[in-house]
Amino acid sequence: MKPTWKHYSIAIIILIFAGFVIKFLYFSGRSASRLLGKNARQTLRIKNMAPNGFISISFDKRGKNTVKDVTFKANDGYIYTLEYMDMNPFGGTIRWVPYGEGSDIVQSRSLSRWFGDVVNLEIPKKCNKILGVDISYAQKGERTKNLTCLTSDGIILSKEYREGIIDRHFEGYLEIKPEN
Repeated sequence: MKPTWKHYSIAIIILIFAGFVIKFLYFSGRSASRLLGKNARQTLRIKNMAPNGFISISFDKRGKNTVKDVTFKANDGYIYTLEYMDMNPFGGTIRWVPYGEGSDIVQSRSLSRWFGDVVNLEIPKKCNKILGVDISYAQKGERTKNLTCLTSDGIILSKEYREGIIDRHFEGYLEIKPEN
């Protein structure tokens, strides 16, 4: 039997339907697990994470997608923040380097997404332990990274990292101080 245009049409419809099912199950964040339960959950695979190296995860909307930023300690001793976006194979990477090693001139992960290199951002001088990283929009088109850490003198400090060349000279700090 020779395939006709009806056979090709049915095959195309099946492929389109299969594409939507694959997108829904594997690339749509938590949508699939809301309907199908925890076995249909999205899994973010992180290579080279040290044992007990997970630090934090933050969520932010970008268009119709949810961006997940996972911060962890890697086997090489550095802290990293990896960006995961639904339906996008490109994610940016930040490496948080100790004070004195210096930050990169371009503090945006856009270069990291396309070229695969990491963006180095320097942690505050007395940062003893990173408690979390939150990445969100400071203004339209510009993302801000907020690193919260415990300093060597016991202060909980949050530092803002802005992407702009001029803006970064006006980065802000926030101290969290418990009252006894």
